[in-house]
Amino acid sequence: MENKIIYEFHRLLRNTDKLALKPIPKDILETILKAGTYAPYGQNPPQPWKFIALTGNRALDISKKLDRISNTLILCFCPKVKDYINQLTNYGSTFAAIHNFRIQALSYGIVSYVITEVDESFRDYIHREFNINKNDYELIAVVLLGYPAIKIEPKIPTNRDVIWRVE
Repeated sequence: MENKIIYEFHRLLRNTDKLALKPIPKDILETILKAGTYAPYGQNPPQPWKFIALTGNRALDISKKLDRISNTLILCFCPKVKDYINQLTNYGSTFAAIHNFRIQALSYGIVSYVITEVDESFRDYIHREFNINKNDYELIAVVLLGYPAIKIEPKIPTNRDVIWRVE
């Protein structure tokens, strides 16, 4: 039984781009954001990330610029540092926070779609719109959140190459 639950959980963590425009209650969104703060960080707190959660028409307008539709999203920023190792640490901890968002969202039946590849004009727009210095912080992901618009059917992988083994 547990194996099926874990499989279903991981399957739902896959990007889901069919989101209903049903509003996510503010207290639930705040809990999702709080979950991100529990992500590991390789250095002493405070964690260096910046997250901006948007709802309603503002989120809808921004998601449309990404050719998606969502009335709830989180803009995820990572600080820029000159030290390569610390930059990798910052990226890793920011994506760990995003993973925590997604896990917490699932506990409420909310699915997500993470966009990491956006063009430079979109990045510039976001930095201007939210007054974030692009020399200090990099927009590394946009997380769209929502209740699923369609029933998510199980997909059993039919051809997965195993790249590890247990002896």
